[in-house]
Amino acid sequence: MNDRDRRWSLAAAISSIAVFGVGIGIGGPLLSLMLEGRGTDSSITGLNAGAGFAGVLIGPLLMPPLVSRFGFRNFLLAALPLSLILFLLLKPFDNVGAWFVLRFFGGLSGSSIFAASEAWISQLVGDKKRGRIMGIYTASLSAGFATGPAILTQTGVVGWPPFIACAIIEIVAMLPLLFVPAGSGHAALSGSHPVAMIRRMKSVVALVVLFAMYEGSTIALLPVWGERSGLSVVSAASLISAVFVGAILLQVPIGFFSDLAGRTMTIRVCAVIGVAGAILLPFLADDRLPLLIAVAIWGGFTTGIYPVALATVGDRFRGADLLNANAGLVIAYGTGALFGPIVGGAAMDAWNPHGITVMLAAMFVAVLIMSSWRRGAALRLPAGSSPTPQ
Repeated sequence: MNDRDRRWSLAAAISSIAVFGVGIGIGGPLLSLMLEGRGTDSSITGLNAGAGFAGVLIGPLLMPPLVSRFGFRNFLLAALPLSLILFLLLKPFDNVGAWFVLRFFGGLSGSSIFAASEAWISQLVGDKKRGRIMGIYTASLSAGFATGPAILTQTGVVGWPPFIACAIIEIVAMLPLLFVPAGSGHAALSGSHPVAMIRRMKSVVALVVLFAMYEGSTIALLPVWGERSGLSVVSAASLISAVFVGAILLQVPIGFFSDLAGRTMTIRVCAVIGVAGAILLPFLADDRLPLLIAVAIWGGFTTGIYPVALATVGDRFRGADLLNANAGLVIAYGTGALFGPIVGGAAMDAWNPHGITVMLAAMFVAVLIMSSWRRGAALRLPAGSSPTPQ
């Protein structure tokens, strides 16, 4: 692939997944609000959302052989329409039982899209710029997630309009891929299975599980913490917006830093700010503006852990191993995101409302210890895994 095709493929992969993120930003709250409007028990609503995470644990296992056979571009051009169809079927098959099935397969297809996109992006960039490119990817995806709920406020949650809006967005997500050269973006057919790759990168997998637990519990419970701490409903909801603002603004600088100072040092910095921010939040609950600023900075640095983990894996592996490694990371993320809100909710029950902040501080302490153990050797290139230059 020449430099022009490489640059276009990279832009297409990032823009497609960012636009796809807008659709996810619409779909998640839409379905929860629809169930809430019918008086559905909150435990059923949570289990229904959990069906999607069950699919996340399986989809990445099916993705590598398909990408190896058909290439990244062709795989995504098949998986994106499938994801769209599964989402649109939620409207005519409008009952909780059918939604369990459709959301499971939606999680399966969506997770495979993310795993393939992240592996493709990592494959397209060289080691010297991998951190900043992964930062651009994460910032773009965060912008997509943040845009989705804003669109939902315009379409409402009744009838077809939100589904049509999501359909249009996901069709737009496919367009950049149509201009990628058809023969580009293949991975080797051989390589370790994703489960084997998880064993080969246990520390990075543990890092991603902890990050996903943080992200899942924060999105689900930070507004609840805010309201119980005395904030208005609007102010409590704005805490998530602040997290996204920080994630959008700080990912590229964090990526630059990781390229210059190293992945392990960057993880340590993010973990230290993660601990400090979690400890600080209860003391700022009565001061809205300082709280929002602190949450934005905290959310930006804590979100930086994931793209640095992706860059670490990109530094280590190539070809099919990279593809399977990214599949393993998505499985790790799905596991953490599934259990994070459960653990966070239990922490809030144990100490209302600040148990969630204690749990988050403890998690970032664990990340810091992990990255500092033997001077961060666990996050470096393992023996016998020397990659070839890109």
